[in-house]
This record gives sequence, structure tokens and C-alpha cells, in this order.
Amino acid sequence: MLLLPLLLRLMVADPALPTGSLAPPVVLKSAAGGEIHLRLKGRPHLLIFFASWCDRCPQYLSYVTGYPGLQRYHVQLVPIDLLPSELPGDAQALWQRIGRSTPLYFDRYGEVTQAYRVSDLPTAVLVDGKGRVAGVLVGAQRKASLERLLQRAR
Repeated sequence: MLLLPLLLRLMVADPALPTGSLAPPVVLKSAAGGEIHLRLKGRPHLLIFFASWCDRCPQYLSYVTGYPGLQRYHVQLVPIDLLPSELPGDAQALWQRIGRSTPLYFDRYGEVTQAYRVSDLPTAVLVDGKGRVAGVLVGAQRKASLERLLQRAR
């Protein structure tokens, strides 16, 4: 399981998307298998890249998805399971275990993960209402870091 983070680091030339850059398009698979084209304009979005096998991800997902700042700053959560070979059932079981019913998305071919330069799990990318990257948190960050990131959603 340590191989994927290493491979991700090798695939990614820069550690994160620069703040202010235009957010890449997001085309994902839904839990039902359909293709979803997310429109990342109009309201802020928090993309959370994770995998069900990631040791830090369940606790971080539980914390972030329940964080009151999401509602306070009107941020739409976009949870993205990134492991191409992972069965959708594994990620859905994790999602249900932490008590979430919001839609769950899958990056089966790693295109979105690569476009967003994800180098470690979990990674949170905030896209502002104008469709620009407002900030990136790599790894399981503390409350203060998440709050500072969400404040950029304004």
C-alpha cells in the first residue's frame, strides 16, 4: 500500500496546484457508474481525494465532512475515491461507516487525481466560486489549517 503514494509523487511534477490557477475540469464516475461532469463555478467546492485503504483517511473524512465551516462558508463537499482498481463497494462501505449520505465520486483512471497533482492522501483542494484554486491541504491537517483554507472560500 505504500507504493501508490510513491507512484503519485513520481507522476506529479509540482507538489500542488498554484493558488489562483484555474481548476482543471472534473469528470468522475458516480456510485451508480454514470459519468459526472462537475461544474466548479458559482459556489465553492472542497474536493477531498482519498482511498478506503488509506490509514489516515477515515478519521480525516469523518472530521472534514462534519466540520461546521462547510455550511458556514457554503462549501460543497466533493469526496473522490482515487484508487483505480478499488471496488466501489469498499469506498461506499467507508462512507457509510463514517455516517455520510452525500454523493461519493470515483476517479477510476486517475485523470482528475493527476490534473489536481495529488501527491499524498488525503488531499483537500478548495475551488472558489469563480472556478479557481483557493488552496490545497496535503495530508491529514489540523482544525486550524482547515479553517484557514475554508476562509478562502469567501
